[in-house]
Amino acid sequence: MSIIKTNCHTHTNYCDGKCTAREMIESAIEKGFTTLGFSGHVPMNFPNEWAMTGEKLDKYCEIICSLKKEYADRIEILCGIELDADYELDKAYSFDYILSSVHQIHGKDKIYAIDLSPEELTECVNEEFGGSWSSMADYYFRSLAEFVVREKTDVVGHYDLITKFNKDFALFDETDEEYKKSALKWLDYIIDNKPEAVFEINTGAMFRCGNDTPYPASFILKRIGERGVRVTVSSDAHCTDALDFMFDKAKEHCKSCGIDRIYHLTRDGFKEEKI
Repeated sequence: MSIIKTNCHTHTNYCDGKCTAREMIESAIEKGFTTLGFSGHVPMNFPNEWAMTGEKLDKYCEIICSLKKEYADRIEILCGIELDADYELDKAYSFDYILSSVHQIHGKDKIYAIDLSPEELTECVNEEFGGSWSSMADYYFRSLAEFVVREKTDVVGHYDLITKFNKDFALFDETDEEYKKSALKWLDYIIDNKPEAVFEINTGAMFRCGNDTPYPASFILKRIGERGVRVTVSSDAHCTDALDFMFDKAKEHCKSCGIDRIYHLTRDGFKEEKI
């Protein structure tokens, strides 16, 4: 089973990716992609090892735009950005699209990454939320929802990223009613206030952590389908091997949740594919 191959969530070695932009493009062509969108991590307002600096962002934009012209007769290239709630830009940029995400939680005296290790996420829950995973989840979903609504957003990134290390509910119970209530409440908040935003079906944790299904979870995706919101399939690729990882399974995940259309980001906007 196959789908049209596009991807709007792609990283390079300008941030925390493992490969060059050219390597990602060449691999995408070999895999039959029609469009490849780059979404480097925006510079942040605190020290970290995974986002671009301002200097690297300038070079990233220069290189991607150059490659866009070079490969124009072979594949469509888009220069996007993965915006984060704690981003810091010292000048204006013009990106082809914006993917909005949240990767951290602010504690009283510390910023915790939620997707670097299960140990750091557990530490956050214990130190900042009294051991309550549902309280942490509500904080995270609210932070993401308010950020997405506040900023220009084309694509909502990995909505339930906090489940990255939760295969087989290793950390917390995703069937807990308080958890589900928070996830759906803030999902509805995004849809009510920014109905044009597209949610990504993201296979990144399947590739990196061996998870069985992509983000978001079935109960979230079903609500997205019920609300008639558009979705796009992406791999959150940090290397060439991940570019089209489990795209067929992502398609099945959509269909099992009542979604029969996928939208592919192109230079002319999102194009519909019936599945």
